[in-house]
Amino acid sequence: MNVHNIMEEYVESRVKLMYDQLEKDRPAWLICETEDSCPDVASYVLNRIPPRYIVSGRGIVHTTDLLDNTQLRADIDALALEGIRLINTVRRPYYKNTKHTADVHLPQPSFNFPVFIGTVFDGSTFEPLPEAAITLKYGDLVVDMIDKTWSNPCNTYKSTKGTYSFWVKPFKADKSDISRHFNFTVEVSAQGYSSVSYAFNIPLVSDSNSKIEMNTSYSLKVQDLFLFRSEINNPMED
Repeated sequence: MNVHNIMEEYVESRVKLMYDQLEKDRPAWLICETEDSCPDVASYVLNRIPPRYIVSGRGIVHTTDLLDNTQLRADIDALALEGIRLINTVRRPYYKNTKHTADVHLPQPSFNFPVFIGTVFDGSTFEPLPEAAITLKYGDLVVDMIDKTWSNPCNTYKSTKGTYSFWVKPFKADKSDISRHFNFTVEVSAQGYSSVSYAFNIPLVSDSNSKIEMNTSYSLKVQDLFLFRSEINNPMED
């Protein structure tokens, strides 16, 4: 069985188009070559939108309306521009050797975190909330991500149905097989809404090495969060 995510080609074409448009104006911050950074930007976008799978060539017929969706195209373009700007702030001539921070590459005992996935909703309509800003903190500090293409804070988009994700950089451990609890806080804000925060705890056992390859089956669902417009009292806080 040949299962394929058609969003890959669609996103790659939109990223390439976005780069072509930027190349015409050549803004000062655009320092990366298109060929080198397009895969990174495409991955950035694909990690933040729902996949669309087909099994055979016939399946492409059922996706025509999807790929002509104006809102989806706008959301993907916004994510592509966000990814391009982010990658252009971290890339250097030695970028390929430092895509992950150097200490992550070292074979050392580490606490390896699952991908944190959560969703933000409008508390009155129960609809997914786009354009929300989410920050993940450990204590008072904004948490470092495994890779600079995973942003913290990050945003939600209509195409992602209010969903966000974080992949935390491994924490160094003294040795393997150590049990420890980690307390994180998610802070969420959106224009016109009252901000909320949610604290959660995750128990982990340290591994012998840092893991820098994502396992899609190793994820943690964060409790759904609801934002209410500023003029509405949140019944959960009464």
